[in-house]
Amino acid sequence: MNPKRIFGICVLFAALLVVGVAFALVVGAEAVLSTSTAQETLRIAPNSSGMSEDEFMAYAGRMEQRYGPEAVSALRLHIPDETRGPSQGAGATPNIRYVSAWSGSLEIRNNDGVVLADSDNALVLYALDLTDEQGRDHYYWWQWGAAKNREDTWIGDDSNLRNFWSRVEFENSTSNLLWYAPDGDMRGVENTVTLRFGLEFSGPDCHNISKDFILHQGKIRPKPGECRVGNAGKYAVDWVGSYEGTQSIYGICEERRQDSAGSAVLWTYCLTASQF
Repeated sequence: MNPKRIFGICVLFAALLVVGVAFALVVGAEAVLSTSTAQETLRIAPNSSGMSEDEFMAYAGRMEQRYGPEAVSALRLHIPDETRGPSQGAGATPNIRYVSAWSGSLEIRNNDGVVLADSDNALVLYALDLTDEQGRDHYYWWQWGAAKNREDTWIGDDSNLRNFWSRVEFENSTSNLLWYAPDGDMRGVENTVTLRFGLEFSGPDCHNISKDFILHQGKIRPKPGECRVGNAGKYAVDWVGSYEGTQSIYGICEERRQDSAGSAVLWTYCLTASQF
């Protein structure tokens, strides 16, 4: 073969190799850099109106239709048999009272305006019909979220859920955040995990709350740097992973405050998804 021709083939091969490497780098960079986040914060003041109990039950029904019963199985915490005090038997109605609820939704779109992932989020406030030895009222802030990726982009399923979380932050020092759950990492792959709250306590002023849900992939945890007990505390429940499908999260924190004292709360919910 002509040496010049051989040289030309080698040059062409080298050029194609360089182009291929460059393409791979671009695709790899795009896979990393295409991660997008949506986030909103709602300030809930003492006089902020939320959903009535009937409106909340209707909302829970819509969420069940949207995400399935598995994803919203523990959203209605105040229904009898959903939660019981340690001395209460099956079928007893707990002394937990629905106060109000707030909801919000998020969407993540690509550059073409196609929705890659979305989420619905709810914050539900419950009160216990009792006070502690210091005369403080008990409140539970129940956090729920469900997120799913979309599969209707022009090249098929090209988005993954990466992270979503919900944070409750008290503005007033009169609000004392005592406990929260989950208080450690919960990991799983297509298995049932259990959120437990209050199991280490006993007595009429404490409730045992135990809720099962499916962790399809990744982990659910207290969000690092976003959890603090005490006056004007805060708590965030956080899911981290890389999943194509629907995932739900639950979190709960207990607040105690003096009778008639107002509670101002910043509720933040966030969703992150990646393309390719």
